[in-house]
Amino acid sequence: MRIYPIIILLAMSLTAFAQVKDVSVLAGVNVPMYKGIESDAVLAVNYGRFNHKGLGFRVGLQWSPSVADIDNSFGVPVAFSYRTGSRGFSERLQSGAAGSRDAIAYESAYGDAGGKARSMAGGFLMNLFSDMEFFIGLTPGYVAGASSGILKSAWGDSWQYREETWTEKKNAFSISIDTGICLNYSVWRLDIKLMPGFHYNLTANYIHHKITGTEGAAMREHDTPLRWSFTFCGGIAYRIR
Repeated sequence: MRIYPIIILLAMSLTAFAQVKDVSVLAGVNVPMYKGIESDAVLAVNYGRFNHKGLGFRVGLQWSPSVADIDNSFGVPVAFSYRTGSRGFSERLQSGAAGSRDAIAYESAYGDAGGKARSMAGGFLMNLFSDMEFFIGLTPGYVAGASSGILKSAWGDSWQYREETWTEKKNAFSISIDTGICLNYSVWRLDIKLMPGFHYNLTANYIHHKITGTEGAAMREHDTPLRWSFTFCGGIAYRIR
């Protein structure tokens, strides 16, 4: 693809002025955004470089043991990132306190004490980050597993309602568009990371098939390409200066 020489050129220009580097290890969940498709785990390691203006890039390796019942999906995420400036400790505490107040304001006056405490703690922690990182990029990859087996089910008084589902692997090689945000909580040279992201699969690797009907009648088939997914990962990074 013609976009790769452009990515390499931009990465080289950013590297020439890099001020901060880090290595991250992440683990989380991959959630296909379709009803009836279960979520799966995702593991990743990546390397990032940023210049003094916060512009940079990330490249890494990721692995999902299963996606929509198809085993072993591998990827090489490449992304351009913008990282905001770090906030001081006092500013982070003020932001956390404000987050607690805002969270508790949404709680009903008749809510229980436990719910209010959870809202306050969540609001405080989510606003305690030292900096944020925004990213957009591509993930070329490879799906090693085969199409899933057919899952059959039946129900009703005479088991007359029938359903068959399975996921077809349409292509082995994959590529997706990725975008998201990362909240960093810095302690010395370590960053604790919380990273939600959205992904769109350009190559339609996963096709979910569903056949439904009643015994003795025509069956209806529904085919759904599983393109959209959401990930939420957490992990730790070590900053190299």
